[in-house]
Amino acid sequence: MPAAPPQAPRRASRRCAADSRAPSSATRAAATGSAPAAARPGDAAAEQRAYDAALELFKRGDYPGAIAGFTSFVRTYPRGVLAPSAQYWIGNAHFARRDYRAAITAQRALIAGYPDSNKVPDALLNIASAQSELGDNAGARRTLEEIVAKHPQSEAAAKAKQRLSGR
Repeated sequence: MPAAPPQAPRRASRRCAADSRAPSSATRAAATGSAPAAARPGDAAAEQRAYDAALELFKRGDYPGAIAGFTSFVRTYPRGVLAPSAQYWIGNAHFARRDYRAAITAQRALIAGYPDSNKVPDALLNIASAQSELGDNAGARRTLEEIVAKHPQSEAAAKAKQRLSGR
């Protein structure tokens, strides 16, 4: 699965009995794709709550809900500090659903919309993973080479080098 930012686990956790509790209004808003009523661009607390609600859906394995929540987040907070990470998680959720073409599209949207983000190398690594899953090994190799060339000091570059060497 694609690499994850430090604030979240690498893999989604399995559902447990506690997950059956009624979701909060922020979680319901994320699941339905609508922003909570208090969410306004510039409201850092509301921005964090909306992001956390969508991330919780991802952790629970509710990938369609996470996609809706993070998509709503990016629309509501397109220039927020968490917007690149939200776009990254949209791609990860598509990848988890095995919708590799949508995962590539979502990660390319991160790269196009947030070219200076520290998530770009990880997005490229995720694109390479999706390309590989689609059987586009030549495309995956080119993407891995791009990571090494453009982001040589990143963790993603170290992983790309390992993949390129066959390890």
